[in-house]
Amino acid sequence: MSSEYPDILGDLLEAQQRFEVNGVHYLLSLEPGAVAPGETAALRVWLQSCWDVPMQVSVGLRFPGQRVPVFSVAQVRTDVPLEAAEAGELTIPIAAGTQSEPGAYRIEATLAATGDSRGLYVRSQKSDGQLGQSLLTFKAGMDLAASLGLGFKSRSQGEQVLSLQVAGRPAPDPAPDLTPTYLSHWTVADLALPGKARRYVNDQRIDILPRLKREALYVALLEESQVRFRNAGLSLHVGEAIFLAKILTYTVQYFLRSPDWQDAILVPAYTLAYRFDLPVNDPILLVARADYARLARLATSLSFGLLRQSLGRDPWSMEEQVAVGSLVADRAERGGPLPAEFLYLPLILGGLLIAGRVLMPGEQLAQSLRVLVQARQKRSDELRENPELIAILDRLLAAAGKDGGAGVTD
Repeated sequence: MSSEYPDILGDLLEAQQRFEVNGVHYLLSLEPGAVAPGETAALRVWLQSCWDVPMQVSVGLRFPGQRVPVFSVAQVRTDVPLEAAEAGELTIPIAAGTQSEPGAYRIEATLAATGDSRGLYVRSQKSDGQLGQSLLTFKAGMDLAASLGLGFKSRSQGEQVLSLQVAGRPAPDPAPDLTPTYLSHWTVADLALPGKARRYVNDQRIDILPRLKREALYVALLEESQVRFRNAGLSLHVGEAIFLAKILTYTVQYFLRSPDWQDAILVPAYTLAYRFDLPVNDPILLVARADYARLARLATSLSFGLLRQSLGRDPWSMEEQVAVGSLVADRAERGGPLPAEFLYLPLILGGLLIAGRVLMPGEQLAQSLRVLVQARQKRSDELRENPELIAILDRLLAAAGKDGGAGVTD
């Protein structure tokens, strides 16, 4: 086909490898993976239809090998009607009985998809995407799949086997709510604003890009960061504000310098403009202010990638990286307390790694490093609970002072 609907599933979760039944993509997980007798786990099923006609998805559950019932559900089969091309999330609670014996239990999920009429595909079963190789360590939750395409493959498979561990002291819930719930994340109606934003960006790109100059971005991000983190109960020291603005500015430039990647920055920002009636003639306002929270998540993922490249390893697990990205973006968007370690981990570390690449007119990098050292000393009590962070921070501070902040290669 000449055009496709955006891949929403890839923005809901890491979905480069996914499954498919009759033209409906899906992924599922069981959370948590272990419960005590009497507790409830949630089977989450993410769905994305590739058809331009309504479909119905049926999710069935089996609990083989249980002579005495261990788990209870509201129903063994749950049907979900999907609109044309809809993407959404089904949650099925599964309760462990209070008398359940400890052990690992097998749960079998079967999925089927049917339609009442013949339709046409509006999404492919595989895609190369445009992002390709990047330094990002995680990619979900940042509109990258919809704006660029991350690339994915789907495998036709109608059955999945999961395991749920039952262990610990009984925690009886006298009346667990086992009602399945469905949350729609995207329908065809949601095409309008991103489509309008994409058309505007394509028409005005030659005018937009020169206005996103490094110095203008840096100044706006420096000011916006101080406001955002103050609202998160974290007043930035001067050195922290400088290096945070550096990594945020570098993140914008990282995408804008590649023609294939520019839409990752521009299309979501201009979509916000049309959603909230913001002026479209000020790209700095849109990228550095309106879209700040998403940019902070992008910068978090990129910073972890820079660390991986510099250290040759991931100091923190992927689960920890994603959790930090979500926390920082949430606090930047809605406020609420943010411990200082999550400013340094990894954003200040990332800023150190690219320090010499984002220099302002008249800036002396040695002076900027000195004020960051002063900030780090003032945060000693707040950071001491994370010795690995302190070790990496001090190592990068010393290296930046020696090599002039050249940092890692792209």
